[in-house]
Amino acid sequence: MFSLTRIRQSEKRKKGKKGSGFWRFDGFSGPQMQPRLGVALASFLVAVLAALARPAWRPPLTSPPAHAMADALELRTEPLSVEKHLILGCSPLAGIYGSIPESQAFDTVKTALELGFRDFDTAPHYGLGLSERRLGAALEKHAGQTPDVRLWSKVGRVMKPHAEVTERDRAAGNVEEGNMPSHPGCIFPDAPTDVTPVLDYSAEGVRRSHADSLGRLGNRRPLFGLRVHDAEDAARFAAAAAPATGGVDALVEMRNAGVIEAVSLGMNDPTYVERMLLEKPNGTFDSVMSAGAWNLIDQDGLGLMLLCQARGVKIHNAGIFASGLLVGGDHYKYEKAPPDVLARREKWAALAKAHGVPLPAAAIAFALAPAVVEKAAVGVKSADEVRANVLWLEAAAQVPKRLWEDAKAQGLLAADVPTPGGE
Repeated sequence: MFSLTRIRQSEKRKKGKKGSGFWRFDGFSGPQMQPRLGVALASFLVAVLAALARPAWRPPLTSPPAHAMADALELRTEPLSVEKHLILGCSPLAGIYGSIPESQAFDTVKTALELGFRDFDTAPHYGLGLSERRLGAALEKHAGQTPDVRLWSKVGRVMKPHAEVTERDRAAGNVEEGNMPSHPGCIFPDAPTDVTPVLDYSAEGVRRSHADSLGRLGNRRPLFGLRVHDAEDAARFAAAAAPATGGVDALVEMRNAGVIEAVSLGMNDPTYVERMLLEKPNGTFDSVMSAGAWNLIDQDGLGLMLLCQARGVKIHNAGIFASGLLVGGDHYKYEKAPPDVLARREKWAALAKAHGVPLPAAAIAFALAPAVVEKAAVGVKSADEVRANVLWLEAAAQVPKRLWEDAKAQGLLAADVPTPGGE
């Protein structure tokens, strides 16, 4: 049994600081010493202990070497299909980075249903509930009694009417003002103005979030699964993971009671996903949605894939187009893409063109290559984008083995990164 890489500080991750909690020197007790010597020794011990300070949690062992990890990752051999392997990512239905009309969101969902999509992933965070409302209304209009539609949402944030926000919420730093449309940094300009997003990873918060999501979705279909969303700093993680009172245990209780069928995580930083999987009993999680950690630009999720493979936890791979960069966008990890990332994208585009395949098709092939990746999420905001993703999925099977060999030769992928076809 292997362990994981240490929780690491990463310039790629945008979330809060990694674990805190340090050894402390609270004084010296022992035989009486000369004052000057005692002060010197105490100062020395403080310096030593401070230098040895570490985050509160560390994996017990080091990771296996890269070649061993690559060799151990099983690759997919079955053919790909929309219904089985794609999830419609519904954050764009709320108009991420720009407004879209409701009719366009409805047409997007309608086309997705017609072309075989059955898994739909949303969250209260997406437009402060707007994505859920639009998805629910679109399914009511176009899905009819389709029995096999599976709805996924997330927990960790409660959308409170302004009057319900307490001073305690604000003092604890749980009010996410940056996600409100009045804030210049808000990426959902169509978000409603009558609610405030408040972080709440407690069992009580999870139950309220579930009930609120059902209301926004229309209360006509149960939620298939719930994911703990963005628990990627020490406080959020501790609240979600707390025994009995935390959100994770509440989700397990809901699954045991038949309220939901799947308990999941939805995070960007694979180190926090790894930590949660190790701290909770095996069997707690049915799947994890890992965003932006396994695509043509970033392969930080390799260790997570190995852990999930060992534990029988399926991965839902999100961010497979690197925040849209691989389909012509200019953002990467919620910011404008830096020049080095744009240059890397251009090298991938030239390589795909040289081999006669669309770059997004290569991205899908790579994203779904590991067998532990049950599904990949594609975020779309129009019917045309739905159709394009279906065509790219079909073309993914035609990506030649030589493309992956050339990618490694050009340094676009490390030599030990597993690729479609077993390379």
